[in-house]
Amino acid sequence: MLPPFVLFDLDDTLFDHQRATHIALQAIHAVHAGDLPFEAFAQEHARVLEAYHGRFLRGELTLDEARAARMIEAFATFGRKLSAAESLAIADIYRQEHRGNRALVPGARELLAALHGKVRMGLVSNNAVAEQFDKLRKLDIAHYFEAIVISEDVGVCKPDARIFALALERLGAGPRQAVMIGDSLHADIGGALGAGIAAVWLNRNGPAQESQSPALAGISGQKWPETRANTGVSYLQPIEILSLTPPAIALAAIQNAYQQHAVALKGSTHAKLETLAS
Repeated sequence: MLPPFVLFDLDDTLFDHQRATHIALQAIHAVHAGDLPFEAFAQEHARVLEAYHGRFLRGELTLDEARAARMIEAFATFGRKLSAAESLAIADIYRQEHRGNRALVPGARELLAALHGKVRMGLVSNNAVAEQFDKLRKLDIAHYFEAIVISEDVGVCKPDARIFALALERLGAGPRQAVMIGDSLHADIGGALGAGIAAVWLNRNGPAQESQSPALAGISGQKWPETRANTGVSYLQPIEILSLTPPAIALAAIQNAYQQHAVALKGSTHAKLETLAS
């Protein structure tokens, strides 16, 4: 049985951010860093991208400031000093290539189509509103979602339980009625579990990615906002999939996560009743 509601992350769950980033990095590497090993350059960019995106989410930098600053730091690692003008120009090349090569993760459209009309769907994303709606228009998937919650708009980011609460509130749902699908163990999966929502982890990087426990540590003790019925989620574990293709696998994972959640909740209730009776 499918849940009544399904929440999705956008970047690297539906939108293939990895692909767009790789193409954009190749463009700036070829012109500005061709003498550097591409893999080392890409790894450093991934590090600074994460760091400066976090600063943007915390309101410390604008999106344009974060883009330029990460180029300055990435090149500085290899002994290249960029001026402000150079960093802006390189960041602009990166952005144009990234925007021009936006595509869905394989299987994403098929999964959304398979769920459409059977469940009500919401999107929960950490990013800028204009940036994410630009992606949704390009990818032509906005019509699948009845609720779109973006961190810049609501002032709170995943893994904070409040952003999940807002999405479900807009859908008219409770945490026990939904499953979250995302690629980030910490933000998407840990955040959803911390809000009492069952989760499917899309681990596109495969088994080599770090184990679940460190990324989920410290998240499971969160409570549903406004002290709703959920009282903690230490009993929940995500269902892991490596791809959205074929859609049948993802659909089965959603069903399994929802059913296991129901079983866990039932077991938790029985345990509480037995404790009260003793």
